[in-house]
Amino acid sequence: MSQTLIPIPSGDSADVTQADVMEADVMEADVMEADVMQADGTQAAVEAAHLLQQGVARANEAIAMLQRGAQQLRERLGQLQATNALLETQNRQLQSESARLIHENARVSEENTRLQAQNAQLMENQARFEAQLAALGAELERERAHNRELTRLVENLHFDLLAENVPMLALKMAMQLTGAEVGLFTEADGDDILARVGFEELENFLEEAVYDYSRRTAQSEEPTVENDAKQLPDGAGLVNLAALPFAIKGQMSGVLLLANKRNGSFTDAECQILLSIGQHAGLAMENAKLHRQLLEAYTSTVAVLADAIEAKDAYTRGHCEDVSRVSVEVARRLGVVDGALEAVRYAALLHDVGKIGIPDGILLKPGKLMPEEFSIIQKHASIGRDLINRVPSLAHIGEAILHHHERFDGSGYPDGLDGENIPLASRIIGAVDAFDAMTSPRPYREPVASSEAFEEMRRCAGTQFDPRIVAMVTEVLVEAEVEKERIP
Repeated sequence: MSQTLIPIPSGDSADVTQADVMEADVMEADVMEADVMQADGTQAAVEAAHLLQQGVARANEAIAMLQRGAQQLRERLGQLQATNALLETQNRQLQSESARLIHENARVSEENTRLQAQNAQLMENQARFEAQLAALGAELERERAHNRELTRLVENLHFDLLAENVPMLALKMAMQLTGAEVGLFTEADGDDILARVGFEELENFLEEAVYDYSRRTAQSEEPTVENDAKQLPDGAGLVNLAALPFAIKGQMSGVLLLANKRNGSFTDAECQILLSIGQHAGLAMENAKLHRQLLEAYTSTVAVLADAIEAKDAYTRGHCEDVSRVSVEVARRLGVVDGALEAVRYAALLHDVGKIGIPDGILLKPGKLMPEEFSIIQKHASIGRDLINRVPSLAHIGEAILHHHERFDGSGYPDGLDGENIPLASRIIGAVDAFDAMTSPRPYREPVASSEAFEEMRRCAGTQFDPRIVAMVTEVLVEAEVEKERIP
């Protein structure tokens, strides 16, 4: 440390006062204090410099850290800028996609509107189609009902072979189906009238015009349909006309003519129906003719066979007719009808036809039959069935003939049938045959009284005979006897 010298005042006076000394001491003290302070300041400066260096070092470190932070911030900023650029790109893409979606939504909305309009149109079409379908269904049902009625009428026409006036039946059916007011049914020449309806309302010249249409149709063998009243003969009678020829087995058979259909024109469908009716009527008439011929042949065959039975056994003359007459009445009261009733009639008439095959010595024997002879007699039922089956038109009565000697309790012949297993016709014929046999003379015995025969039948009801049939046979025969006594 440097030492500061404190100057001693000089002057003219050589005397130094106490004040001067004291001032000098003060000054020296100040100098010493200043030296001390200078020394302390240097140390402080050194320390300050050292601290400064440390501060600089720390500042440098802080600067370095700031620089690194700044670098990191720049890098982060770069990342953020890149991210921002990416986000901007994505945002642009999203904006583009949003615009596209808005456009697509508008398109979809437009398409939805179009589809809604289309759906509304479809629903309207569906409602219209359903209405049309309902109308078609109703029309179809009407057509079905019409066809059912046509089928019923045609079946009635076709199967009613014994109808006395098939042409009139066919004509009325055709008029009913078409609504025509005038009808004519003629034979193949167009002149021979089989049936006519509604001509009372026509003028004479119009009636002749209708006949002329029928003749022309028959000659041309082509349908004549005229729905224009102006093309028909003048007058107040005809408004339309349809004449249809029909053939059976390739041969012209007749003409069906209808006129004055007030509810519209004659349609092609109606003409086909009229043609069908004509053909069915022709077939029915042809079948009726064949049926009559067959029935005549059938009746002749039955008559021949009945005569053969009576020629074989004079004692049975009239027996078969009586059995047939009573059997038919009993069957009728039991509810048998139509063909089944006719089967009873002919089966009863021919129930003993098998006796043709029995030797006269056994058939006409006046005494009691031996067991072996009775077994031969029993064969007449099967012989009769076999003979009848050789005639096709009689084959359906064969079983009734075969079983007319069966017994209700199953002890009869030839098959031992019992109860309801025995054909009804056989049960009826067997009961009536037994009554007639008891009350008629035979080579081996005298007839018994009706009262005894009734009593015997009641006694055998449930064993030999069907009780219900015994009651009905008794009722029929008692009524017949009462009626016979009543007539003088």
